[in-house]
Amino acid sequence: VAAVGAPIDLPLGHKDQAWSFDHFDTITVMIGDAPRADEIVLCMGVADGGRPLPRVGSKPITD
Repeated sequence: VAAVGAPIDLPLGHKDQAWSFDHFDTITVMIGDAPRADEIVLCMGVADGGRPLPRVGSKPITD
């Protein structure tokens, strides 16, 4: 629950491997004039790969 225009952090991860640290990331989203009185904001984030320079390694996805 947040006020109108508040930033929302969307967590990202791998679609099959919950503990693939290379894919842990976030996207910050802010919609300046939403939600209004009778609205709900629904946010979805999608990525096509892991972090470009992961700081913590994990097992390869194939393992």
